[in-house]
Amino acid sequence: MTDRVLAVSWWCQSTTAPWTWTPKAYVGVWAMVAVLLGTYGVAMRRRARTEGLTSRDKRAILWFVLGTLALWVASDWPLGLLGSGYLLSVHTTLYLIYTMVAAPLMVIGIPDWMARRMIDRVRGWGAYRLSTRPWFAVLLLNGVLVFTHIPPVVDAFRASQIGSFALDAMWLVSGMVGWLPIVSPFRGDRVQSPVWKCVYLFVAFGLFPMLPGAFITFSPVPLYRVYELAPRFGDWTPEDDQQLAGALMKVGNVPILWSVIAAVFIKSALEQSRSEQRVGLVDDDGNPVAATPPVPPTPVS
Repeated sequence: MTDRVLAVSWWCQSTTAPWTWTPKAYVGVWAMVAVLLGTYGVAMRRRARTEGLTSRDKRAILWFVLGTLALWVASDWPLGLLGSGYLLSVHTTLYLIYTMVAAPLMVIGIPDWMARRMIDRVRGWGAYRLSTRPWFAVLLLNGVLVFTHIPPVVDAFRASQIGSFALDAMWLVSGMVGWLPIVSPFRGDRVQSPVWKCVYLFVAFGLFPMLPGAFITFSPVPLYRVYELAPRFGDWTPEDDQQLAGALMKVGNVPILWSVIAAVFIKSALEQSRSEQRVGLVDDDGNPVAATPPVPPTPVS
């Protein structure tokens, strides 16, 4: 009877049912993906009819679709169910997917004209301006990280479908805010200096997660009852699962974070090279060339 009840649900939540590889349908996840892609598609179609789509708009479609697919994979069966009620390590993996993959791709996928309409519609320019300030983005992103990993909070939220949905929603929104200072749809609101971009990325996404990661890793006892008392997945013990979760929290973001930081430096170097070529400081092969001295004026006889 329990399997039948769980066969179709709205959102993933913790459960006392033993884990099986029988797929389960979560209509709330499907509805969310349909609304996101449907609304986005309608806006792009109207833009194509009235103004036409630029190359930037066409690239944005790809990024937004990829971000939404990442969101779907993290929310639906099997990852969504494993992370909500069986394995803390998958719970941590879902946090990384929401904040480090889905959130930035979806923000990059929103063109400036679409963002302007969305903000105008909800009269949210004040909230948007605040969200693009690096100090606020760091505080919100990591405040949500800490809050959503407090053991009583996790145990309470994961116990219901509404609570589990709220937890996932907080991750997505905080991830979007965390990336706004770097990939805002409005270029003028982004951090401009490549060095400060890298500093911000390291502080926001690399430095603070080490603290809860260390706390989870080195705890001598299981911290979360929802995962400690969950039906076992394979031969993993709650202690093994928790140590892996802490390690993922500390270093799981390293490949993405340092790839982005490297991309920032490479892009900056390429832009500097193109700028130097435009002013004639280097030739097409990158070799420096001497500036042509000004021609002295011809004396008037």
